[in-house]
Amino acid sequence: MKSTTPIGQRIRRFLEERYLHRARPDYGPEFALFGVILFLAVWPMLSLLAGALERLR
Repeated sequence: MKSTTPIGQRIRRFLEERYLHRARPDYGPEFALFGVILFLAVWPMLSLLAGALERLR
């Protein structure tokens, strides 16, 4: 028996079922780790800047 559904619609339905309805991962821990890394990278720069500005006085 031949399918009456057009090939484009069948492909779209396959992609929707395969990729659109997946569980989305939780980005909270990754965002928190990025914040910690950013804080640790910026803190020494701010400390050096504060020391340099204090020496200029």
